[in-house]
Amino acid sequence: MFWIIGVILFGALYAGYLWRSNRNLPPGPWGVPILGYLPWLDPERPYKTLTTLANKYGPIYSIQMGKHFAVVMSEPTLVRMALARNELADRTNFEVINEIMQEHGLIFTRGPLWKEQRKFVCNWLKVIGVSKFGEKKNNLQLLIADAVSTTISKLRESNTCPIDTGTFFLVQIGDFINLIVLGKAWPEDDPNWIYLRNLAEDGSKKFAIATPLSVLPMLKIIPKYKNTVFEVIEGVKNTHCIYKTLMEKRGNEINEGDDLMAMFMKEMIKRTNNKDSHFFTEKQCCFLLSDLFGAGVETSVNTLRWFLLYMALNKDIQNDLQKLLDSLCTNGGIIDLEQIESIPLLKACVSETMRLRPVAPSGIPRSVNNEITLEGYRIPKGTMVLPLQWAMHHDEKYWTDPLTFQPKRFLDDEGNMINNKAFMPFQAGKRACVGDTLSYWILYLFGANIIHNFNVSMEDGLSEKEINTIMDGEFGITLSPATHNIVFKSRI
Repeated sequence: MFWIIGVILFGALYAGYLWRSNRNLPPGPWGVPILGYLPWLDPERPYKTLTTLANKYGPIYSIQMGKHFAVVMSEPTLVRMALARNELADRTNFEVINEIMQEHGLIFTRGPLWKEQRKFVCNWLKVIGVSKFGEKKNNLQLLIADAVSTTISKLRESNTCPIDTGTFFLVQIGDFINLIVLGKAWPEDDPNWIYLRNLAEDGSKKFAIATPLSVLPMLKIIPKYKNTVFEVIEGVKNTHCIYKTLMEKRGNEINEGDDLMAMFMKEMIKRTNNKDSHFFTEKQCCFLLSDLFGAGVETSVNTLRWFLLYMALNKDIQNDLQKLLDSLCTNGGIIDLEQIESIPLLKACVSETMRLRPVAPSGIPRSVNNEITLEGYRIPKGTMVLPLQWAMHHDEKYWTDPLTFQPKRFLDDEGNMINNKAFMPFQAGKRACVGDTLSYWILYLFGANIIHNFNVSMEDGLSEKEINTIMDGEFGITLSPATHNIVFKSRI
């Protein structure tokens, strides 16, 4: 019996080898029928398995992941060139994502809807002040500064008690994101805000559970997966009910706001009866609000948490940064973006944080909408393409001693910021993150002012194993630190 199964498996694998070689596809590991290479992927850290394969097969290789044929790229020049092509401007078509998102919003849309919504969001960011200069930029910076000031006050109230940074910064940064996305900041004890916060904290874990469905939809017959998808969909529905209520209350007040909700509602009215009115509907508005809130909070909160962890674990760098910040601000005021420009070390610390712990270590999947050739290999239509950030950010060819926290690798001999082609925290190409500039501003302002006001340290009594567990992180929608507490001791 077992030898028969062995012969069948060998035959299937050999057939797969012939299929790949005869079609001029990139090299890669063999898999098994239906599952492909999934049995050998680390379910908790798939990006590390994919990086190991990149070291074996080279900068471009192919791999079968359940129902999806994938090509993984890990060479920066190749990645930038490929992602700039129109053929790779679509997101991968995952059945479970489509069921949840219904092909609405921004992140998981494609084609004309995606182009229209991206254009709209880019314009909205300019309107609220994401630009190089101007009064609106100053006003936006003041909004972030208000959130920073509130955060510092609350940290002082903690009186050196260890703080769960995940829950704490979700509230603080979430308040600011609510202001620019919804035009409203809720009291911390508001039931709607409590629900949305809990959903944000729980959502990443649920998405992590549902992730296998993206490559093996048949798993949905298993109660664990079926129930998780149901819970996520219910969460989306409840969130949209909250948003629709807010939209109804805004009514004629939308002319007074430039938050995302107000601008979208104005665009809905403007395009009534137009042939493209289906791009601006109440349903699309709700999904877009969810996308922008989720992306803004998830990226900023987790990167700030990683930044504070690296500061706590590298006291010498924290002290150097504090000396520079002290020279700028001696009265306890808020350090602004203009002042931060004179401290490249802060920017380098943020960049080094994003290098070591990228938000999307596996890369955000793209889909090939028309057959192309890359590095002499044929990439068929429908192929899932992964720009493997973890591999690029940890490659010894581009980074000396890549596993260590060395912010000065981003500085030249004169202390100025330098670029490294392998550094791609916000992806590249036509679907690069639209909110990268705003994310940097949030991280710079929160990071600089927290380190200026407080000595940051791990809570007492943690073993090396416990610290390593925290730093290994948890991979859900994004890579976040494992639950931990940080101590903030006032220094000014």
